[in-house]
Amino acid sequence: MRVILILIKKEFLQVFRNSLLWKILLLAPLAEFLLFPYTADYEIKNVHVAFIDHDKSTLTADIQSKFSASPYFINHGDIASKQEADQMMKNDEIDFIIEFPDQFENAIVRQEQTKILITANAINTVKAGLGSEYVQTVLGNYFTDLGEQALQMSAVPLSALNTTAESSGEAQEMTASVLSHTPQAQLVTTHVYWFNEQMNYQNLIVPGLLIILVTLIGAYVTALNIVREKEIGTIEQVNVTPIKKWQFLLGKMIPFWILGMVEFGAGLVIMKLMFGITIQGSLLLLLGLTSVYLLVMLGLGFFISSMANNQLQAMFIVFFLFILFVMLSGVFTPIEGMPDWAQYINYANPMSFFMSALKTIILKGSTIENIRHQFIVLSVMAVVLNTAALLSYRDKAK
Repeated sequence: MRVILILIKKEFLQVFRNSLLWKILLLAPLAEFLLFPYTADYEIKNVHVAFIDHDKSTLTADIQSKFSASPYFINHGDIASKQEADQMMKNDEIDFIIEFPDQFENAIVRQEQTKILITANAINTVKAGLGSEYVQTVLGNYFTDLGEQALQMSAVPLSALNTTAESSGEAQEMTASVLSHTPQAQLVTTHVYWFNEQMNYQNLIVPGLLIILVTLIGAYVTALNIVREKEIGTIEQVNVTPIKKWQFLLGKMIPFWILGMVEFGAGLVIMKLMFGITIQGSLLLLLGLTSVYLLVMLGLGFFISSMANNQLQAMFIVFFLFILFVMLSGVFTPIEGMPDWAQYINYANPMSFFMSALKTIILKGSTIENIRHQFIVLSVMAVVLNTAALLSYRDKAK
């Protein structure tokens, strides 16, 4: 035990003497929490829209005013020709072209089916998809209000109006009904969002940042630290001492495990104070799960360091695995929407198991029964990776 304590003390001294390591440990978490949650916004707030109005009616002018009143749209007004609108889209001046056909208002009054052509710039597919929903929402709300006013005035109800959205070579064609009123009944839908009532994107981003933070400390910093010692010859000096390999492994692992838990705890405090996200589940369960995940990442970092001959090799290996883990973990995109082969790869991705369990504890208040599967898988991964790290280090040391 005394040998391990001496190694732990030596490791802490070495970490804080290394300017690169303490900067990664201190500056990386601060940069992530102070910048990323405010910039990774899933909402599209500046949608540039223009109109081609062949009808020139009061109805189409009123519709255009609704887009001007919306905080999500920047209205470029009525464009004189289709060619001019297409050129503006090619120059990325507008994102959507909304085209009203001739006799549009008359068709509405006569209860005839008519169409609105929506052309979307789909270079940015996320903006095109969300923007199309915004456009159809504005149109749907307008004709819903118009239909209600008609009913109140005992007028003939409006018929269904279809909107057709096409692309100029980039977006897919889609058709959606935006109005269907009858005087006999009205349907009102109410959305209830469990576990994230305000649909706040930060409730998903901030826990994901905590996972990235723990992963960086566990795998990246550990691998670089050990490979640096290998480069300067410190490990060779340790190998000629009576220190056992498992003692050396624990002496290296415990300091970074402590640093990782401290950083994670600081991240939870920032999450509460800056973003108002309260842990709905057990804090002890969350810390216990994180401690196991840290052991997985520490084992991975040690294993990579035993394979790499220098810091550059270790950086490339960790960077490759880190990007792969993040992209497949569900931090930014749901795992359920990935192809089958990607979901199969996720069975070997410890970050995906930690992400699913962490979100459910923080947002849903899940118990150990709900995350038993993730806890067992991470525990097995921790044992396998640390055993592999110890065996590989022994082989390299011979």
